[in-house]
Amino acid sequence: MTLRSDGAEVGHVPASGAGRGRSRTAVAIAAVLSAGLCLSVLLAACSGGAVSAQDTQAVRIVVPDANIREPSDPCSGARAFRYAHPEAAYEVLADGTVLAAGALPEGRAEKAFSIDLGADRQPTVCVMSLDVPASIDLSGAELMIGEHGPVPIEPNPAFDDAPEAVLR
Repeated sequence: MTLRSDGAEVGHVPASGAGRGRSRTAVAIAAVLSAGLCLSVLLAACSGGAVSAQDTQAVRIVVPDANIREPSDPCSGARAFRYAHPEAAYEVLADGTVLAAGALPEGRAEKAFSIDLGADRQPTVCVMSLDVPASIDLSGAELMIGEHGPVPIEPNPAFDDAPEAVLR
């Protein structure tokens, strides 16, 4: 047994082992937290850091399926547009060069008509938003979803000239 200058025992573990469980738990928690921190640092370093909203621009993808839904419900393409669903592969192309690629996100339903139909469920279009690097010039760019397309990406004056592709 070791005593401090004030007479208290230091480093004493009860013979029954009652204190050992707590120290093992603390060591295990510290190891898990350290591993998580190391993994976070490693992922950030490998990805080149986080991409901020200023580093991207949104491209509206309009799926004019006129499906009956409640506006703002989650959606994906219906009927002839079933290929436009979350996780479907897309490419943004210009002159045969791939500018951006990824998987489609889930969309949000928007009213297909600007008139009030008086019902919660009404004809809607499904709108998805792709975040592509802001450094990409979308002039003359086109969207491919799998083997479907190309669909031109053009400024929409109704949305402050935001880039938009309307599937057909």
